[in-house]
Amino acid sequence: MRFLWGGVLIAILTIGCVVWPEGTGPSASPMPLDEALARRDRGEAVIIDVRSARTFAEGHIPGAISIPANKIPARVAEIRGLGKLPILYCG
Repeated sequence: MRFLWGGVLIAILTIGCVVWPEGTGPSASPMPLDEALARRDRGEAVIIDVRSARTFAEGHIPGAISIPANKIPARVAEIRGLGKLPILYCG
């Protein structure tokens, strides 16, 4: 999937985003990218990129926070402290 964001072409390699803490992985319910971005734009959600820091640096959704998947358990309190629905994405 591709979309333009502020004149920059972004390629999204996954079908959708996954909402956490309701579930992650194959059993999670996907969230369409346009819904994730709309929730972020309304101030309801924060988008968290769970790829490696190196991959994040190569390109990511503007405004996304980088927290690699293996660091999520250690940062749960921080994520909850944001006070917004965390939407995790991996591509």
